[in-house]
Amino acid sequence: MEKFWVYNQLSNNYQPSEKEPLSTFPTIVNIKKREVYCRTHHCWEQILSFSSNILKVSCGKTYLGPFSYEGKIFHYGYEVNKRKTSYLIKVLSQFVSIKNRRLINYDFEIDTTKKRIIKNNEIVFEENDLKGILCKEITTKILDEIGEIYKKQYGIKPTISSSYNGFELILGYLLCPFNINFVKISKHWGLNPCDSDFTSMSSGDTPSAENEMFACMNIQPTKTIRKFYQINPYTIIPYAAIKDLGFTDVNLLQKSTTVDFYQFFNYFQISFTNGEINYQIRTSLKQFTTDMFTISNQKNVWNSLKRTINIFTTATKIKEIINITDGINMYRGCSEHLTDREKRDIMKEGFNSYTHDFLIRRSNEISRELALSEKSKVEEIVQFTLEKQFLDLEYKCGDDFVLDKKTGDRIPIPDEKRWCFYVAKDSNTLKIIGSEMHNCVGWGYKQAILERRATIVYALFNNQYKICIEVTPNFTIRQAFGPCNAQLEGDSYNAYCEWCAEKDIVRTKVFSIQVAPQ
Repeated sequence: MEKFWVYNQLSNNYQPSEKEPLSTFPTIVNIKKREVYCRTHHCWEQILSFSSNILKVSCGKTYLGPFSYEGKIFHYGYEVNKRKTSYLIKVLSQFVSIKNRRLINYDFEIDTTKKRIIKNNEIVFEENDLKGILCKEITTKILDEIGEIYKKQYGIKPTISSSYNGFELILGYLLCPFNINFVKISKHWGLNPCDSDFTSMSSGDTPSAENEMFACMNIQPTKTIRKFYQINPYTIIPYAAIKDLGFTDVNLLQKSTTVDFYQFFNYFQISFTNGEINYQIRTSLKQFTTDMFTISNQKNVWNSLKRTINIFTTATKIKEIINITDGINMYRGCSEHLTDREKRDIMKEGFNSYTHDFLIRRSNEISRELALSEKSKVEEIVQFTLEKQFLDLEYKCGDDFVLDKKTGDRIPIPDEKRWCFYVAKDSNTLKIIGSEMHNCVGWGYKQAILERRATIVYALFNNQYKICIEVTPNFTIRQAFGPCNAQLEGDSYNAYCEWCAEKDIVRTKVFSIQVAPQ
């Protein structure tokens, strides 16, 4: 591996160099306005032509790349030092600005043994820390060298099939060489890239890893589906969800592989743990699609879902999302009492404020004692009936006492200074968790817990809600997130691991996992 890499203006790529790269100031452009900031006249000028990395300006001046936007960071070179099991990479960059250009350096380490990437002395996994930083030329070199290591280890060199690049691609290759893109969607199996056992738990060290994943999702992967997955792994999540709802039309399934459809199912925390698809409104939504298939065709039912999802993804108020959620759940209770005409009206509308209010009225008519009218109801706090083995999931991390150095007395450590795990025992606790952690636990899990399809465990530290865990009836982890459904990392992840160890929650390969407390 060559030590220095510099940006070549003529070829518009990065090439090896014997000398340390010198900063190259890019020409600032605005493609939308077809303008370039002319360094000679210090003003914006019109672009006359742009081809082969050469740009001609209305003033007659010609610029040779690189080109960049105002406020962006341009990487003009790299310094690579290879060690026995790691690569040390210094990314030489500059902040691009008309008024104030400044140099910025990033230090990365690729540890091929521990399978991690370190940025400025911190382990990183998130897209924002990795995307668009490492050039494809160095990426290709490193991947090829890692691939040779895998060839000795597994007997074959894993094929690289992914649209990702740079550090993102390398991280996927490190953690899951036989299913690179899985790192991006692993949270839907309750996995965290921080886990030292991530590779084995995700079957990433198994040549059949990708096929195992598809089998777990009940997807028969065609060439088209594999291409979708390679370009954007998130697309197969809504594909599996829509298929699970009873759709068989290939065109409709493929049309479901969009960002909007993914956002919808992701919000309701869809998971595939144990080979079982699960999300909060699944049972109710399946009731809706099953009913609609008896009175209409797949295209009309799919269009109804699309209308619902469009309302969901464009919602500006949480009330709109709650109306959709409540509407879908209320439909399940009203289903057998609705006429075909009423069902068709709901399908035509999709789930929105109108259908929400209609279902409230019908619910009141069907069962007055439920008093579902939003104007008159004061929602009762529902106590959950939980088995002892689930109540025993509560735990407090660390020591109970600390010794006073002067007196030798044992001083109790207050709960707020420890990571304390609790089990949600009533519906009001769910609402508090949802409000504090900005997730849908508050109104999406009550029915699942009452039906004993899930148990919610949450953790507090410094009187703040830090971790929310969904435990299955088989004592597997369906998902474990921080606030705003963020991946656990640092202290929160360490506390989570201690809780798992203490409660004998053994994590194995997620596509066939069957775990119960010992």
